[in-house]
Amino acid sequence: MRRRGLPWRKIVVYVLAAFFALWIILPFYWIIATSFMTEADALSTPPDWIPTNPTLDNYLAFIDPSGAGALLGSRAAEAIPYALLNSAVVASMTAVLNLALGISAAYAFARMKFRGSQVLLMVYLATRMVPGVAIIIPFYLVMRSLNLLDTYGALVLSYTTFALPFTIWILKDYFRTIPSEIEDAARVDGCSWWRMMRSVFLPIAAPGLVAAAIFSFMTAWNEFMFALYLTSTANAQTIPVIAANFATDLNVSFTSMAAAGVVAVIPPLILVLIFQRLIVHGLASGAVR
Repeated sequence: MRRRGLPWRKIVVYVLAAFFALWIILPFYWIIATSFMTEADALSTPPDWIPTNPTLDNYLAFIDPSGAGALLGSRAAEAIPYALLNSAVVASMTAVLNLALGISAAYAFARMKFRGSQVLLMVYLATRMVPGVAIIIPFYLVMRSLNLLDTYGALVLSYTTFALPFTIWILKDYFRTIPSEIEDAARVDGCSWWRMMRSVFLPIAAPGLVAAAIFSFMTAWNEFMFALYLTSTANAQTIPVIAANFATDLNVSFTSMAAAGVVAVIPPLILVLIFQRLIVHGLASGAVR
C-alpha cells in the first residue's frame, strides 16, 4: 500500500495565505488599537499591541473638540464631522458623474465596432499611469481660472478623470456579457432605445454598475493629494486632509490620527459589506469575459 506524503503544496498555499492575511490585517489592527490608547501608551517602547488603559477620549474629541481629550489637534478634531460630510458628498457626486459618463462610453465600446477602439481603450488606461504630481499644477491653474478652488466641483471634476478610465473598462467588459438578443427582443416588442436601456439593459447590468460606482466612490474617498492642493478651508476639505492635520510642525497626535483613520474607514466598509455580492459578481463577470 502506497503511503501518502505530506501535502506540501497545500501547506505552502495555506502558509502564504495566512502571511498575506496578516500583512493586510495587522496595520488595521494597529490603527484600531492605537485609537483606544493614550498618547503615552501609543509611544511606549516596546509597543503595546493591546491597550493597557483603553480610553474613548480620542473619539469623544470629535464630538467635543474643546474637551480635555483634545489637547492636540483640537482644530482638526472639530473639522472631522464636516470632513466626513464633504467626503460623502464628493465621493457620491464622483460616482454618479462617472456612471453617467461611463455607461454611454462603455456601451459604445461593448456594442459598436469602429476603427481604433482598442487603441482608444489603451489610451484611457494609459492615462492612469501618469502620476498625480505631474498634473496637479495644470489642474490647479484650470480650477483657479474657473473659480472652483475650495469647492466640491474642483474635487469631483479631478476625481472623475482618475476613475472614469477604470469605470469604462469595468462596464465595457460587463456589458459584453449581456446577450444582445435581449436588446433585440425589447426593440421588437416596441421599446425605444432609451426605454430599452432604462427598463431592460441597465437593470440587468446592475451588478456591474454597482461595482463601478463603488470603485469610483472609493477612489474619491481615499484621494489625498488633489484634495490637499485644491482645497484650503473646512468648506471642502475631505477626511484624508483633515486626518493629516493632526500632524503639526510641533507635534503629532498619533492616537487622534488613528481614531480619525478608523472613522474614515467605516463608511466605505459599510458600503462594501452591503453590496459585496453585487461587487464580486460585477467584477468577476467582467473579468471572465
